[in-house]
Amino acid sequence: MGKKVILYIAVSLDGFIARKDGSVDWLDKFNNTDEDFGYSEFYNSIGTVILGSTTFDQFPDAYNDKDCFVFSRKKTGKKGNAIYVSGDPEEFLKSLNTKDDMDIWLVGGANLTNQFLQHDLIDEFIITIIPTILGDGIRLFSEETKELQLIVKDTKSFDSGVVQIHYKRV
Repeated sequence: MGKKVILYIAVSLDGFIARKDGSVDWLDKFNNTDEDFGYSEFYNSIGTVILGSTTFDQFPDAYNDKDCFVFSRKKTGKKGNAIYVSGDPEEFLKSLNTKDDMDIWLVGGANLTNQFLQHDLIDEFIITIIPTILGDGIRLFSEETKELQLIVKDTKSFDSGVVQIHYKRV
């Protein structure tokens, strides 16, 4: 079995990953607790991160110890350890040559996630549901997302009201 591409992401109860302006400030309350919601264990299990440029711009120093690839239509070259890439996600994954056998974290955002979905490139989904209703913002899944059957691999609930569901493809 090869490396898995895993989407590990937080969403509001109503399915948004960010406010309309891209802000994720509504997550701050949950980021500033002693509970890490399994993040450390997950982070230590991956060797490569893939993310969109808007997401990377918000957290440019978060992945310094991982192979980091940033999909961008405008930027090229490198920034720190991050390498800007463009093009078809399927071709990119086929050509990806990482130095370890660890899994790949698809960080987001929504546009890149949906591109990966269009090509059936996501093997597992770890969705952390935050008990907040935003009412509006950037949806995790677009209206163009095709049907995909998943099964539950694990669920966890936390005292803060956060629920995490780990799905894998059927």
